[in-house]
Amino acid sequence: MSKTSLERSLGFWDILMFGVGGIVGAGIYAIIGQAASLSGNMLWLSFTIAALVALLTALSYAEFVSRFPDAGGSFEYIKQSLGYKTALVLSVAMTFTGIVAPAAIAISFAEYLSRLIQLPNWVAITGIIVLMALFNIVGSKYSSYYNIVATIITLLGLGVVIAFCVPDWGSVALFEVGDAGYIGIMGGSALIFFSYVGFEDLVKMAEETKKPKKTMPKGLLLSGVIVLVIYVMIAVSAISTFGAEELSQKKGPLASVLESQWGAVGGTVLVIVALFATSKTVLSNLLGTSRLLYDIARDSKISWLKKFTTLSGWGKNTPNYAIGALALITIAFGLIGNLKVVASISNIFVFTVFGTVNVALLRFRSKNRTEKEKDVFRIPLNVNNIPIPTVLALLTIIMLFGFNIYNLLYSTA
Repeated sequence: MSKTSLERSLGFWDILMFGVGGIVGAGIYAIIGQAASLSGNMLWLSFTIAALVALLTALSYAEFVSRFPDAGGSFEYIKQSLGYKTALVLSVAMTFTGIVAPAAIAISFAEYLSRLIQLPNWVAITGIIVLMALFNIVGSKYSSYYNIVATIITLLGLGVVIAFCVPDWGSVALFEVGDAGYIGIMGGSALIFFSYVGFEDLVKMAEETKKPKKTMPKGLLLSGVIVLVIYVMIAVSAISTFGAEELSQKKGPLASVLESQWGAVGGTVLVIVALFATSKTVLSNLLGTSRLLYDIARDSKISWLKKFTTLSGWGKNTPNYAIGALALITIAFGLIGNLKVVASISNIFVFTVFGTVNVALLRFRSKNRTEKEKDVFRIPLNVNNIPIPTVLALLTIIMLFGFNIYNLLYSTA
């Protein structure tokens, strides 16, 4: 029998692991080589800039999710601030944010898998998306179990990379600008930014989270800080091992880093870790976006969308039709096959959604001049009730959006 609401089964550690796992799997394992080709030896700075810009927007998400702990995420926040019609139009960008990002990660999964077994890329891409969709259908709690295990494996793998590479830190000029100059550094930041779609996926879990008004803001912000530290350490480690140009040419770059430090065994170990890392990111992207589609359909008066509100299947409380439809479209984008192009396409949607969420919060604050709610996270540093971090978030997102267009033009030139 179908249920009419999602079950609250996730605690703080589930949310923290979803947050860390959803970001780390995408940013480090999938895109580090591509980013190195733009950033040069200052790859670490590109990661830092992307993380700081994302954390500014994470503050907006934290305030919104503490006010409206709803499965719709950005859709709900924009609806509350800018109106239903605006939210419905922008829901297209929100949905594609959670479709194109896992497509890019699936391409990276296929590249790592090719180091172990020879399969056509389209088979690996299709297979991992279908498998992660099936995990989602089982239910969010079981998806959380897999995510926790995969995230622990991912972090242990990164820890091994850092441990082997620390002796080489300082062996290269980390402040040496690459051939593309500072434009390349910013282009690298824009490319890396797509990994932070994990924030968008995470807030969509609010309706399945215990005490979401307190749990979600803490999980969001802490996961962002943890990922920032990990990203910088890994970027320094990778550049210290190969240098930017060589790193950018590696297939499965982090596996190549560990292979150079530990031999073939190390390379194989990290390939396996990378497969867990990328697969769980596909899992969390599909999970979050299916909840968005469920919420849009639940609020919509469009009859054919109502099918996506069906909660049934093995888990008996999962939006199975939404998961299936999203998986099919994700496969189509994954079959494009070019990681840099697909990641840059994903960023168009990510920047659009993140920028609009910041606009929505500024609008919400301007309409609600007094603070009445208790236990609501509120962004600090306000002038006339306008949060300065949100203004900075919007300006920096617009800047990185421009560099993302540069990346797309550069990729297809």
